[in-house]
Amino acid sequence: MIDQPISDFMNPDVLHGDEGTSIGQLVSAMYSNNQSAFIVCDKGVPVGVVTERDTLSILEKSLAGESLDALCAGDIMATPVHTLSESECMGEVIQVMKARGFRRVPIVDDTNSLVGIVNLTDIQSAMNGALERRGRDLENAVMARTAELQAANAKLEHLALRDGLTGLLNRRAMAAKLGELHSLCQRYGNWYSVILLDIDHFKLFNDSQGHLKGDAVLIDIGAALEDSVRISDSIYRYGGEEFLAALPETSGQDAMLVTDRIRDKIAALKIPHPESPTNEFVTVSIGYTQVSSRQTAFLGTWQHVVDRADRALYSAKQNGRDRVEEWAETE
Repeated sequence: MIDQPISDFMNPDVLHGDEGTSIGQLVSAMYSNNQSAFIVCDKGVPVGVVTERDTLSILEKSLAGESLDALCAGDIMATPVHTLSESECMGEVIQVMKARGFRRVPIVDDTNSLVGIVNLTDIQSAMNGALERRGRDLENAVMARTAELQAANAKLEHLALRDGLTGLLNRRAMAAKLGELHSLCQRYGNWYSVILLDIDHFKLFNDSQGHLKGDAVLIDIGAALEDSVRISDSIYRYGGEEFLAALPETSGQDAMLVTDRIRDKIAALKIPHPESPTNEFVTVSIGYTQVSSRQTAFLGTWQHVVDRADRALYSAKQNGRDRVEEWAETE
Protein backbone atom coordinates (compact mmCIF):
# COMPACT_ATOMS: atom_id res chain seq x y z
CA MET A 1 0.00 0.00 0.00
CA ILE A 2 2.66 2.56 1.03
CA ASP A 3 4.69 1.60 -2.04
CA GLN A 4 2.10 3.26 -4.28
CA PRO A 5 3.75 6.03 -6.41
CA ILE A 6 2.75 9.61 -5.61
CA SER A 7 1.76 10.15 -9.24
CA ASP A 8 -1.11 7.67 -8.72
CA PHE A 9 -2.96 9.77 -6.13
CA MET A 10 -1.58 13.37 -6.17
CA ASN A 11 -3.92 16.24 -7.07
CA PRO A 12 -2.68 17.79 -10.36
CA ASP A 13 -5.05 20.79 -10.01
CA VAL A 14 -2.79 22.81 -7.73
CA LEU A 15 -3.09 26.60 -7.40
CA HIS A 16 0.15 28.33 -8.30
CA GLY A 17 1.56 31.61 -9.54
CA ASP A 18 4.66 33.78 -9.39
CA GLU A 19 5.89 35.95 -6.55
CA GLY A 20 4.19 39.02 -8.02
CA THR A 21 0.66 37.63 -7.65
CA SER A 22 -1.34 40.17 -5.66
CA ILE A 23 -2.84 39.24 -2.34
CA GLY A 24 -6.33 39.95 -3.68
CA GLN A 25 -5.84 37.59 -6.61
CA LEU A 26 -4.28 34.96 -4.35
CA VAL A 27 -7.08 34.99 -1.77
CA SER A 28 -9.78 35.11 -4.44
CA ALA A 29 -8.24 32.09 -6.22
CA MET A 30 -7.97 30.08 -2.99
CA TYR A 31 -11.55 30.90 -2.04
CA SER A 32 -13.14 30.23 -5.44
CA ASN A 33 -11.22 26.95 -5.93
CA ASN A 34 -11.67 25.80 -2.34
CA GLN A 35 -7.90 25.31 -1.97
CA SER A 36 -5.91 25.55 1.25
CA ALA A 37 -2.58 26.45 -0.36
CA PHE A 38 -1.08 28.54 -3.13
CA ILE A 39 2.32 27.43 -4.47
CA VAL A 40 4.62 30.26 -5.50
CA CYS A 41 6.82 29.34 -8.46
CA ASP A 42 9.76 30.80 -10.32
CA LYS A 43 9.61 29.62 -13.94
CA GLY A 44 7.55 26.63 -12.82
CA VAL A 45 9.84 25.65 -9.95
CA PRO A 46 8.28 25.90 -6.45
CA VAL A 47 10.01 28.52 -4.27
CA GLY A 48 7.41 29.11 -1.56
CA VAL A 49 3.93 28.36 -0.30
CA VAL A 50 1.06 30.48 1.03
CA THR A 51 -1.42 28.61 3.23
CA GLU A 52 -4.86 29.45 4.63
CA ARG A 53 -3.14 30.35 7.92
CA ASP A 54 -1.15 33.03 6.07
CA THR A 55 -4.35 34.46 4.56
CA LEU A 56 -5.93 34.63 8.03
CA SER A 57 -2.93 36.61 9.21
CA ILE A 58 -3.44 39.01 6.30
CA LEU A 59 -7.10 39.35 7.16
CA GLU A 60 -6.18 40.18 10.77
CA LYS A 61 -3.86 42.94 9.59
CA SER A 62 -6.53 44.25 7.25
CA LEU A 63 -9.03 44.42 10.07
CA ALA A 64 -6.45 46.30 12.12
CA GLY A 65 -6.40 49.01 9.44
CA GLU A 66 -3.18 48.14 7.65
CA SER A 67 -3.12 48.69 3.88
CA LEU A 68 -2.43 45.50 1.96
CA ASP A 69 -2.67 46.86 -1.56
CA ALA A 70 1.06 46.66 -2.16
CA LEU A 71 1.47 43.12 -0.78
CA CYS A 72 2.06 40.19 -3.11
CA ALA A 73 2.64 36.46 -2.79
CA GLY A 74 6.40 36.84 -2.48
CA ASP A 75 5.94 39.02 0.62
CA ILE A 76 4.04 36.48 2.72
CA MET A 77 5.08 33.08 1.38
CA ALA A 78 6.91 30.55 3.51
CA THR A 79 10.23 29.64 1.94
CA PRO A 80 12.06 27.45 1.14
CA VAL A 81 9.37 24.93 0.23
CA HIS A 82 9.82 21.19 0.73
CA THR A 83 8.91 19.19 -2.37
CA LEU A 84 8.81 15.53 -3.34
CA SER A 85 9.24 13.85 -6.71
CA GLU A 86 6.18 12.29 -8.32
CA SER A 87 8.16 9.05 -8.56
CA GLU A 88 8.41 8.80 -4.76
CA CYS A 89 6.02 6.53 -2.90
CA MET A 90 3.21 7.12 -0.43
CA GLY A 91 5.40 6.06 2.48
CA GLU A 92 7.80 8.95 1.81
CA VAL A 93 4.96 11.51 1.84
CA ILE A 94 3.64 10.13 5.13
CA GLN A 95 7.10 10.24 6.68
CA VAL A 96 7.70 13.88 5.63
CA MET A 97 4.28 15.04 6.84
CA LYS A 98 4.73 13.28 10.16
CA ALA A 99 8.30 14.50 10.76
CA ARG A 100 7.67 18.13 9.75
CA GLY A 101 4.04 18.54 10.68
CA PHE A 102 3.06 19.37 7.09
CA ARG A 103 -0.54 19.15 5.93
CA ARG A 104 0.45 19.27 2.27
CA VAL A 105 3.50 18.68 0.07
CA PRO A 106 4.06 20.12 -3.45
CA ILE A 107 5.04 17.49 -6.03
CA VAL A 108 7.56 18.06 -8.83
CA ASP A 109 8.74 16.16 -11.90
CA ASP A 110 12.30 15.22 -12.81
CA THR A 111 12.98 18.84 -13.92
CA ASN A 112 11.81 20.11 -10.49
CA SER A 113 8.75 21.73 -12.07
CA LEU A 114 5.46 21.76 -10.15
CA VAL A 115 3.07 19.01 -11.31
CA GLY A 116 0.73 18.59 -8.34
CA ILE A 117 0.18 18.58 -4.61
CA VAL A 118 -0.60 15.97 -1.95
CA ASN A 119 -2.85 16.92 0.97
CA LEU A 120 -3.72 14.86 4.03
CA THR A 121 -7.09 14.14 2.44
CA ASP A 122 -5.35 12.79 -0.67
CA ILE A 123 -3.31 10.44 1.51
CA GLN A 124 -6.44 9.25 3.30
CA SER A 125 -8.33 8.71 0.04
CA ALA A 126 -5.38 6.84 -1.46
CA MET A 127 -5.10 4.61 1.62
CA ASN A 128 -8.84 3.93 1.61
CA GLY A 129 -8.70 3.08 -2.08
CA ALA A 130 -5.73 0.79 -1.55
CA LEU A 131 -7.50 -0.93 1.34
CA GLU A 132 -10.62 -1.40 -0.77
CA ARG A 133 -8.57 -2.85 -3.62
CA ARG A 134 -6.70 -5.12 -1.23
CA GLY A 135 -10.01 -6.20 0.25
CA ARG A 136 -11.41 -6.95 -3.20
CA ASP A 137 -8.23 -8.80 -4.17
CA LEU A 138 -8.41 -10.81 -0.96
CA GLU A 139 -12.10 -11.54 -1.52
CA ASN A 140 -11.43 -12.59 -5.11
CA ALA A 141 -8.53 -14.76 -3.96
CA VAL A 142 -10.73 -16.38 -1.30
CA MET A 143 -13.51 -16.94 -3.85
CA ALA A 144 -11.05 -18.43 -6.34
CA ARG A 145 -9.55 -20.68 -3.67
CA THR A 146 -13.01 -21.70 -2.51
CA ALA A 147 -13.95 -22.57 -6.09
CA GLU A 148 -10.76 -24.63 -6.41
CA LEU A 149 -11.53 -26.46 -3.19
CA GLN A 150 -15.12 -27.08 -4.24
CA ALA A 151 -13.95 -28.42 -7.59
CA ALA A 152 -11.37 -30.62 -5.86
CA ASN A 153 -13.97 -31.87 -3.37
CA ALA A 154 -16.41 -32.54 -6.19
CA LYS A 155 -13.73 -34.49 -8.03
CA LEU A 156 -12.89 -36.47 -4.90
CA GLU A 157 -16.57 -37.15 -4.28
CA HIS A 158 -16.95 -38.26 -7.89
CA LEU A 159 -13.96 -40.58 -7.56
CA ALA A 160 -15.26 -41.91 -4.25
CA LEU A 161 -18.61 -42.83 -5.81
CA ARG A 162 -17.45 -44.09 -9.20
CA ASP A 163 -15.87 -47.29 -10.42
CA GLY A 164 -12.43 -46.53 -11.81
CA LEU A 165 -12.78 -48.77 -14.87
CA THR A 166 -16.34 -48.41 -16.13
CA GLY A 167 -17.16 -44.98 -14.70
CA LEU A 168 -20.36 -46.43 -13.25
CA LEU A 169 -21.46 -45.76 -9.70
CA ASN A 170 -19.85 -48.08 -7.16
CA ARG A 171 -21.15 -50.09 -4.21
CA ARG A 172 -20.78 -47.15 -1.84
CA ALA A 173 -23.13 -45.10 -4.00
CA MET A 174 -25.40 -48.14 -4.39
CA ALA A 175 -25.76 -48.55 -0.63
CA ALA A 176 -26.84 -44.92 -0.26
CA LYS A 177 -29.38 -45.15 -3.10
CA LEU A 178 -30.92 -48.44 -2.04
CA GLY A 179 -31.11 -47.23 1.56
CA GLU A 180 -33.03 -44.19 0.30
CA LEU A 181 -35.40 -46.27 -1.86
CA HIS A 182 -36.08 -48.73 0.94
CA SER A 183 -36.84 -45.92 3.39
CA LEU A 184 -39.29 -44.37 0.92
CA CYS A 185 -41.01 -47.73 0.54
CA GLN A 186 -41.25 -48.18 4.30
CA ARG A 187 -42.60 -44.66 4.79
CA TYR A 188 -44.87 -44.17 1.77
CA GLY A 189 -45.14 -47.57 0.09
CA ASN A 190 -43.20 -46.46 -3.02
CA TRP A 191 -42.37 -49.48 -5.16
CA TYR A 192 -38.87 -50.19 -6.34
CA SER A 193 -37.07 -53.02 -8.09
CA VAL A 194 -33.52 -54.32 -8.16
CA ILE A 195 -31.86 -56.09 -11.10
CA LEU A 196 -28.61 -58.02 -10.65
CA LEU A 197 -26.74 -59.43 -13.64
CA ASP A 198 -23.58 -61.37 -14.27
CA ILE A 199 -21.56 -61.81 -17.50
CA ASP A 200 -21.68 -65.46 -18.46
CA HIS A 201 -18.38 -67.37 -18.43
CA PHE A 202 -16.39 -64.17 -17.97
CA LYS A 203 -13.40 -65.97 -16.45
CA LEU A 204 -13.12 -68.06 -19.61
CA PHE A 205 -13.23 -64.86 -21.66
CA ASN A 206 -10.43 -63.27 -19.62
CA ASP A 207 -8.32 -66.42 -19.75
CA SER A 208 -8.64 -66.78 -23.51
CA GLN A 209 -8.83 -63.17 -24.70
CA GLY A 210 -6.78 -61.39 -22.05
CA HIS A 211 -7.68 -58.96 -19.31
CA LEU A 212 -7.47 -55.86 -21.51
CA LYS A 213 -10.24 -57.20 -23.75
CA GLY A 214 -12.06 -58.30 -20.62
CA ASP A 215 -11.92 -54.73 -19.31
CA ALA A 216 -13.27 -53.49 -22.65
CA VAL A 217 -16.21 -55.89 -22.30
CA LEU A 218 -16.97 -54.57 -18.81
CA ILE A 219 -16.96 -51.00 -20.15
CA ASP A 220 -19.21 -51.89 -23.11
CA ILE A 221 -21.66 -53.81 -20.91
CA GLY A 222 -21.81 -50.91 -18.46
CA ALA A 223 -22.60 -48.48 -21.28
CA ALA A 224 -25.29 -50.82 -22.64
CA LEU A 225 -26.90 -50.98 -19.21
CA GLU A 226 -27.01 -47.20 -18.91
CA ASP A 227 -28.63 -47.02 -22.36
CA SER A 228 -31.29 -49.49 -21.25
CA VAL A 229 -32.73 -47.59 -18.27
CA ARG A 230 -34.43 -44.29 -17.51
CA ILE A 231 -32.70 -41.17 -16.25
CA SER A 232 -34.24 -41.79 -12.82
CA ASP A 233 -32.75 -45.31 -12.70
CA SER A 234 -29.13 -45.94 -11.74
CA ILE A 235 -26.54 -48.55 -12.71
CA TYR A 236 -23.77 -49.77 -10.40
CA ARG A 237 -20.76 -52.01 -10.77
CA TYR A 238 -21.57 -54.49 -8.05
CA GLY A 239 -18.24 -56.30 -8.22
CA GLY A 240 -16.11 -58.17 -10.76
CA GLU A 241 -18.38 -58.95 -13.71
CA GLU A 242 -21.60 -58.25 -11.78
CA PHE A 243 -23.76 -55.15 -12.22
CA LEU A 244 -26.82 -53.88 -10.36
CA ALA A 245 -29.67 -51.66 -11.52
CA ALA A 246 -31.83 -49.74 -9.01
CA LEU A 247 -35.25 -48.81 -10.42
CA PRO A 248 -37.40 -46.38 -8.37
CA GLU A 249 -41.19 -46.50 -8.74
CA THR A 250 -40.92 -49.75 -10.69
CA SER A 251 -42.96 -52.91 -10.31
CA GLY A 252 -41.66 -56.39 -11.01
CA GLN A 253 -43.52 -56.48 -14.34
CA ASP A 254 -41.88 -53.21 -15.42
CA ALA A 255 -38.51 -54.47 -14.20
CA MET A 256 -38.91 -57.51 -16.46
CA LEU A 257 -39.34 -55.16 -19.45
CA VAL A 258 -36.08 -53.47 -18.47
CA THR A 259 -34.30 -56.84 -18.38
CA ASP A 260 -35.55 -57.51 -21.92
CA ARG A 261 -34.08 -54.22 -23.09
CA ILE A 262 -30.80 -55.04 -21.36
CA ARG A 263 -30.52 -58.41 -23.07
CA ASP A 264 -31.36 -56.85 -26.46
CA LYS A 265 -28.72 -54.13 -26.00
CA ILE A 266 -26.04 -56.63 -25.02
CA ALA A 267 -26.97 -59.03 -27.83
CA ALA A 268 -26.67 -56.15 -30.30
CA LEU A 269 -23.04 -55.65 -29.24
CA LYS A 270 -22.19 -59.09 -30.71
CA ILE A 271 -19.01 -59.43 -28.65
CA PRO A 272 -17.40 -62.75 -29.72
CA HIS A 273 -16.84 -65.28 -26.93
CA PRO A 274 -15.00 -68.21 -28.55
CA GLU A 275 -14.61 -70.17 -25.29
CA SER A 276 -18.23 -69.88 -24.12
CA PRO A 277 -19.94 -73.28 -23.87
CA THR A 278 -23.39 -71.68 -24.18
CA ASN A 279 -23.19 -68.97 -26.87
CA GLU A 280 -20.79 -67.68 -29.50
CA PHE A 281 -21.27 -64.13 -28.19
CA VAL A 282 -21.04 -62.59 -24.72
CA THR A 283 -24.32 -63.03 -22.81
CA VAL A 284 -25.57 -62.25 -19.31
CA SER A 285 -27.62 -63.98 -16.66
CA ILE A 286 -30.11 -61.77 -14.82
CA GLY A 287 -32.04 -61.95 -11.58
CA TYR A 288 -34.52 -59.37 -10.36
CA THR A 289 -36.97 -58.67 -7.57
CA GLN A 290 -39.43 -56.00 -6.46
CA VAL A 291 -40.43 -54.34 -3.20
CA SER A 292 -44.07 -53.46 -3.65
CA SER A 293 -45.45 -52.25 -0.33
CA ARG A 294 -44.66 -50.88 3.09
CA GLN A 295 -45.41 -54.29 4.55
CA THR A 296 -42.81 -56.11 2.43
CA ALA A 297 -40.29 -53.32 3.04
CA PHE A 298 -40.63 -53.72 6.80
CA LEU A 299 -39.91 -57.45 6.51
CA GLY A 300 -36.25 -56.75 5.80
CA THR A 301 -33.59 -54.27 4.71
CA TRP A 302 -32.34 -53.26 1.30
CA GLN A 303 -29.56 -55.82 1.79
CA HIS A 304 -32.25 -58.52 1.94
CA VAL A 305 -33.66 -57.18 -1.32
CA VAL A 306 -30.27 -57.45 -3.03
CA ASP A 307 -29.92 -60.96 -1.62
CA ARG A 308 -33.25 -61.90 -3.22
CA ALA A 309 -32.07 -60.58 -6.59
CA ASP A 310 -28.82 -62.51 -6.09
CA ARG A 311 -30.71 -65.74 -5.47
CA ALA A 312 -32.75 -65.12 -8.60
CA LEU A 313 -29.49 -64.57 -10.50
CA TYR A 314 -28.16 -67.85 -9.14
CA SER A 315 -31.27 -69.60 -10.45
CA ALA A 316 -30.67 -68.07 -13.89
CA LYS A 317 -27.14 -69.51 -13.89
CA GLN A 318 -28.29 -72.89 -12.65
CA ASN A 319 -30.96 -73.06 -15.33
CA GLY A 320 -28.52 -72.65 -18.21
CA ARG A 321 -27.37 -68.99 -18.18
CA ASP A 322 -28.27 -66.37 -20.81
CA ARG A 323 -31.69 -66.00 -19.17
CA VAL A 324 -33.72 -63.97 -16.69
CA GLU A 325 -35.23 -65.17 -13.41
CA GLU A 326 -37.47 -63.37 -10.91
CA TRP A 327 -37.16 -64.03 -7.22
CA ALA A 328 -40.08 -66.08 -5.95
CA GLU A 329 -41.45 -66.47 -2.43
CA THR A 330 -40.48 -70.17 -2.48
CA GLU A 331 -36.77 -69.31 -2.80
